Amino acid sequence: MKNKGTSLLPHPACLPHLHGAVLVGLSGGRDSVALLHVLLQQGCCVHACHVHHGIRGTAADADAEFCRTLCERLNVPFEQHRINVPALAEARRVSLETAARTARRELLAAAAARCGTNCVALAHHADDQAETVLFRLARGAAGYRGMQPIHAAQGILWLRPLLEYTRSNITHYLEALGESWVEDATNAVADVARNRIRLEVLPALNRALERDVAPILNRSAAQQADTLAALAEALDLLPLTDPQGRLYLPFVQQQPQALRKAILHHYLQAHAVPQIDETMVLALDSMICDTSAPARRCLPGGLMAARRQKRLCIFTV
Repeated sequence: MKNKGTSLLPHPACLPHLHGAVLVGLSGGRDSVALLHVLLQQGCCVHACHVHHGIRGTAADADAEFCRTLCERLNVPFEQHRINVPALAEARRVSLETAARTARRELLAAAAARCGTNCVALAHHADDQAETVLFRLARGAAGYRGMQPIHAAQGILWLRPLLEYTRSNITHYLEALGESWVEDATNAVADVARNRIRLEVLPALNRALERDVAPILNRSAAQQADTLAALAEALDLLPLTDPQGRLYLPFVQQQPQALRKAILHHYLQAHAVPQIDETMVLALDSMICDTSAPARRCLPGGLMAARRQKRLCIFTV
């Protein structure tokens, strides 16, 4: 991975999208603080949004105050929002992580609209990418698919300008600037899957293979991303949905199972269904191919899949 000190630049794929206004999701941590500085150095018109998750009490309050003070010093327009993630997770019947991520995305998208931009920059970096690849591979969610430097969803361009840089690169960059950041103590506790992957699994893999596996995982993810992009383009050419956007089952049922699974995964992603995994896809495959199977299935995020009139639809319950 690259080490460019204070010349750290966004991922080349993001550059064409950073000439106008961009909203930064600012947590106050090392990565988002670095991202804020990088975009300012690029001459972008930067706005910042901090989301308080209502979980860590006074520590979270201090993070919010740090972000506000930082933006005042840098003359960056700033807004803050507070959500009750535990209550939201219970209402939507999802994990705390999923509830926080979904709510954060919703708030950032709304904040971007208020700022007059459709570009939101997130601070994921190369180490995050390696963790994501392992996490998804272990869950059977999407093979070794990683995050993309640019991802368009629901009218927003989600940008990850730091995706090719390591945590070490980012630390050196901020140290060279003389800039501080806040540490989320919960990141150092191996109490959730992603933390265990970062704190235990990746170091164990590095020791076992006697090398840094993050660049290898990231190259593999980039290769699969190309394959998945080609598959998505091919699926978009097929007559999969009716004018109302419902999956047209007579066509899908005629396809071999491997293709049906790809179609269903593509359809679930298009409807922003969280926590997609092999079990979910196979259950829906059974639903559409076996008319004696239950015609409805609850999905994460308060969603429902239903088979009716030779169609499969997804809706909020």
